Amino acid sequence: MDEKDLWERIVAGDKEAFDRLVEQEMAGLLEAARHEIAYYESIGDFPPRFITPEELVGEAMIHAWDHREKKPKGMKPRGWLYAMLFEAADEIAARRRAIQAHETLSTDERVPDDPLVLDPDYDDDEEFYEWYQPDEALKWEDVLPSDALPPEQIVTFCEQEPQALEPVERRAAMLYFRLDFDLEQVCRILGRKPEEVGPMLEKTRKLVTAKG
Repeated sequence: MDEKDLWERIVAGDKEAFDRLVEQEMAGLLEAARHEIAYYESIGDFPPRFITPEELVGEAMIHAWDHREKKPKGMKPRGWLYAMLFEAADEIAARRRAIQAHETLSTDERVPDDPLVLDPDYDDDEEFYEWYQPDEALKWEDVLPSDALPPEQIVTFCEQEPQALEPVERRAAMLYFRLDFDLEQVCRILGRKPEEVGPMLEKTRKLVTAKG
């Protein structure tokens, strides 16, 4: 079954097909969730043991299923799962900050289990390609990092230096270097142009190589 047929079945309500997709991607989702949690712990948005990777993935997948009809046409099904994971992490962190600002919860309490509101505003496929294609003066080698990085170096760097990269840079690095998304899908998942994502990846490459 190709990706188009798979997603059509999922949109039509085939929960078993969706669960199989999630199961196939679970190792990567849990790894990405661990990095999201480590980052938000490092900046104080999440207290220690506030949420587990399994809980974060669970929250995100509920909303990936509920919002499956909103997946942009050009985004791969597995890419949608990561887009929703990032949305969930950001939304939980934002709600946590709001709660802390109003001092309605102590720092070791969990956010109430009311539903998240995750309604990302994505361009449709035609609009995406209006800005996705680099102009004639810009070649792919101008936006891609000059060489690849061993995935384990990315993982180690993100674990040891969670604030060395901006959140979107860290996510781009994990998606491209560690999770094997191509540049187009990274751009779609993050909602950024290749002219933006390319320098992010090159910055990561230089930082990780220097740390090396």
